[in-house]
Amino acid sequence: MTTAKPARTSATAKSKAAAPARKAAAKPAQAEALLPNMTRDALGEVTETLEFMWSATQAVFGEKARPEHAISLLPYALDALEVRRLLAEDVAKQAKRKP
Repeated sequence: MTTAKPARTSATAKSKAAAPARKAAAKPAQAEALLPNMTRDALGEVTETLEFMWSATQAVFGEKARPEHAISLLPYALDALEVRRLLAEDVAKQAKRKP
């Protein structure tokens, strides 16, 4: 009695099977090529800021929270961040002046 050997897959069948994996791996590289680093970083920061504002809005308003509330509060949060940044710069400048 002989046992049948499994059919060998051709080179084209192997490349077709690997094509989805190559396409999936190429997508992030394509996105990186399309978006400069600064743009990608800015998108990440905007997303994180909006998620933070949404969490803060939910903490304040509870179940009555709406996305419009988060967007309305955003300028106040950005102003507070700018004040902190300016204060940190001022402290750094004063530290440089002192021997």
